[in-house]
Amino acid sequence: MAGHFVRWMGDAGIVADAMRMPQEVIDQARLLPDKRRGRFLIARLMLAQLMLRVYGIHTLPTLVTHSNGRPAFADRDLPDFSIAYAGNIVGVLLAEEGGRAGLDMEIVRAHSRQTQEQLMQALTSGERAWINAQQDFMEAVTQIWTLRQSILKLTGEGDDHMASLRLQPAAGRLRSTSYPDIQAVCDAEPTLVWSCALSPATQRLHLWEVDASQQWHALRDVEMSKPNIGPRTLRLTSSPLERSARPEM
Repeated sequence: MAGHFVRWMGDAGIVADAMRMPQEVIDQARLLPDKRRGRFLIARLMLAQLMLRVYGIHTLPTLVTHSNGRPAFADRDLPDFSIAYAGNIVGVLLAEEGGRAGLDMEIVRAHSRQTQEQLMQALTSGERAWINAQQDFMEAVTQIWTLRQSILKLTGEGDDHMASLRLQPAAGRLRSTSYPDIQAVCDAEPTLVWSCALSPATQRLHLWEVDASQQWHALRDVEMSKPNIGPRTLRLTSSPLERSARPEM
């Protein structure tokens, strides 16, 4: 079981008018401001191409928007996905085989020190202790915040449910009171922090990047079970206690 994360690094306005998309997607895009329209179309283009590459589905299936603002396929038998934006970067995470997905991305040092310290106030004491132990304060805050946002996207919750989630980055654990089985991997690159939250059965994460000419480039595969994925990478999994509390179906 795998997850698939692709990000667009080009100018969203270049190809926004040249895409072949379902009419309902085009109609939705026309209601948006120019900048949002380009990102909206790019995200759905990449989702369509992922569905073709992974499942062989040639036409983007019908989409719906849930009450929390999260888009999804209307057909519940189709896979879960998550969309995120950071500056001009557009990202899409696609799950497999009934798994769930949550994606968040943040530009490193996009927020002021004051904003970073305000974000710290919403974190747990364990999260703040881990951040204060790191050499790069701003990068560490961004990693924890991005991890949190990706997990809340997977569970379908928002910032109003921050208290439902506790991260223990020093121990590689997390605890969600609303969704017992989650794993998340977060990487800090020179300019971008990204976090992919996935179901625990996901064994591998495939990473791609798309340039302005719509060329796909394979970046790397992340083996989710490996203890040391990278020097600036965090991987958290639900604690055994959390899993044992899962209700019987």
